[in-house]
Amino acid sequence: MVTTRALERRQLLQLQRAAGNTACCGLVGASRTAREAVSGGDEPDQLLPEDGAVRTHALEVSAEFAGGSTTPGPTRVGTSDHRPAPGVLAADQAVGPTGSPTVHSGGGNECLPTLPQLDWDVQDAGTSWRANVVAMRVGGDIRITAWANAPSSMTAPNTPNPVDGGNINNATGSRNRWQFVIDDMADYDSASGGGAGPYWHSTAASSAHEWAHWNSDLLRDAIPTANWTGANTDIDALTVPKSASSDAAAARAALQPGVDARFSTFLRAFATRWNAIINGTDKPGRGGRGYAAGMAVLNGHISAVRGYASSKGWTGGGSP
Repeated sequence: MVTTRALERRQLLQLQRAAGNTACCGLVGASRTAREAVSGGDEPDQLLPEDGAVRTHALEVSAEFAGGSTTPGPTRVGTSDHRPAPGVLAADQAVGPTGSPTVHSGGGNECLPTLPQLDWDVQDAGTSWRANVVAMRVGGDIRITAWANAPSSMTAPNTPNPVDGGNINNATGSRNRWQFVIDDMADYDSASGGGAGPYWHSTAASSAHEWAHWNSDLLRDAIPTANWTGANTDIDALTVPKSASSDAAAARAALQPGVDARFSTFLRAFATRWNAIINGTDKPGRGGRGYAAGMAVLNGHISAVRGYASSKGWTGGGSP
């Protein structure tokens, strides 16, 4: 038997899809999306190709630098555009990922990375020329669609505002009843009926979900698990003798195949790890970081609603 609430969920899901809350997944650059599902919705294809094109850019030759820093660059990227790490012209510099996603308002809730790109140059190392990593650039798109937010309106879908004059009540049969509001948010990370809404959610929860994909799944997991540090070290170790390459241009041509091959190995490992994260955990109830981050925000809303109901002496109050 289909319950009234289950039927309402299906109907609302259809409306949300029509409005773009579950925008179709498309191939952008070389990647597919990681997306927050709406309540009761199926997870879309979210995979990166594991044989994507290698993107390396050889810069002009630099002068010889003795020594060089072994301190990695930043691993958490801010909101600025691509910027080389300090001291990138030093030989054997350990370079962290740099770059940030473009953030869009509307068009669904998704984190859509592109495959990393490599910048490198050729350095004069005395009797040989050496490859030197200058930057490993990451990019992509994050889309956040604003959830309904009418703080003083007894309507739903909505974002909870549990204050006097807000949008939470104790009216039997109301979708604004405090316990119904709690129940609708509490199953966000549940394997049964999980996802956003359909009646109560928040933009902050969706934002936390998508940024967790970027900051945790991408920067703190997929890149280090794919052994970017090892790739950086291996590329910096590539050399050609000056007896075989008389100038920087010839050295670039000679070094390019080795640089591309090593970076390609890293890209395949990166895509494989990203796919494992998305396929394995980015679904309600699977332990994914996106859903955990969104649930943490919703738990704050739930606590506030419960506290407000307690202050009013309200008890009971199940789903309408």
